[in-house]
Parts: sequence; structure tokens; C-alpha cells
Amino acid sequence: MMKSILLCEGKSDAILISYYLNKTKGWEFSNKKDKRKITIPVRNQENEEVKWYSLNDDLLVIWGVGGKDNLRYSINEVLKNIRFEKRERAFDKIVILRDRDNTEDIDSILQELSECLDVVRLENNNWNEVEYINEFNDLINVKILPIIIPFNKHGALETFLLEAITEMGEEESLIVNKSKEFISNFRLAKYLFNERLKLKGELAVTLGTMFPQKTFTPIDSMLKDINWEEYRTIQEGFRKLEEI
Repeated sequence: MMKSILLCEGKSDAILISYYLNKTKGWEFSNKKDKRKITIPVRNQENEEVKWYSLNDDLLVIWGVGGKDNLRYSINEVLKNIRFEKRERAFDKIVILRDRDNTEDIDSILQELSECLDVVRLENNNWNEVEYINEFNDLINVKILPIIIPFNKHGALETFLLEAITEMGEEESLIVNKSKEFISNFRLAKYLFNERLKLKGELAVTLGTMFPQKTFTPIDSMLKDINWEEYRTIQEGFRKLEEI
């Protein structure tokens, strides 16, 4: 039985990934607590989310850690699992999905993740083989996959999704462009006081226009109404996830 954990920044990331893996590989939500025997130390139930999934005998936990500032803590807890649990309860694969914000470059983020994971070097969007020794003196081989998005520009998950939506067709591309224009024409310091919130505003306006009948439902519900697995941007960004 393979045990994998995927760390991402927020709930929307977790929902999108679980949707993608269900559509492409058949991972299903699992509530069989007796199979897990692994504790995920959530600190803030309001901002974090942990969900378990199964595929045949394999297990996957997706942990939306509540923001990039919480990734160091979460990675440290995963390493505790690997170093202090018996082999059969330790994770075999670690995936870290991280936004590439406007002030950061991929190499700097990879260096930071390498330091957190006690490894020499990580390569973006590629599996990296790492060896750890646990307290029982067992050699534990772990595969680590960092995915920092977008690959070719600064931005965040919202940038990634907006790019995928433009691939759907001419009308969708127009909606995205008009949504960006709408948000950029405002100086709303009370509501959109940083670039990250402006990105979220662009995605919210886009989805609200595409799904007006769902305006009063959570944005996560709108995310599930798009066949993300069909679009090139998503396929290129998440293809490695299919190897979990």
C-alpha cells in the first residue's frame, strides 16, 4: 500500500486537485478511518482542510494548509511522520503545490523547500528521490514532487485557472479579459488591497459571469462545474500528479 500526501496552500487548490485526480485516475474520497492510522496535526480548522482519498489499496491525503506561511510547519510534520513512525505508517510520496507570487522566482522557492525538507536540491515539476533514516534505523526512500505554478510567469493558482479558462473558447477568453479589465480599473483599497486579492477578484468575476445561476453558492462549487482535465494548461501543470 502506497501512502502519499499532497500539501497545498488553500481549500480551492485542494478541491481542484481532488477533482482532477478523480477524473484522470479514479481517486475517490475515503472516510475509512481504520485504514489511515496517520494523524494530520491541523492547527486551524477554519483555514485548513484535510481530506483522504483511496485508489485500490493506495491512500492519498490532501492537506490545504491555510496559506504558504504554514507550509514550513506542515512539511516539518510530514518529516516527523517519516522519521518517527514505523515504515508501514510513513508516507512514500510528498507533493507540494505552491503559488509563484509576483515577488518570487522558482529557484528561490525551490531552495526554501529544499531547506525545509533537508535535501540538497529539488527540481520543479519533477519527482525527486530522497533517502531518510528513521528512528528504527530503517532507510526510507521518499519521492518528492514540488509543483510551483504558474511555470512561465508570476502569479498564483488563480492565474493558472484563468489561463486554462481562456482555452475554452472565444467567449470564455473575452470574459477573462473583461474581468481583468474590470478589476484593474478600480482602486478599492478597502476590499482589494493587494495583488493576491485582485487575482481572486478576477477569478470570482469570471466564474460569476460564466455561472450566474450560482452567484450565491461557494466559488468551490463553480470550480467543480468546469472539466479542467480537458485543458492544456491544467494537463501540463498537473500531469505529474497522475503518477501518485
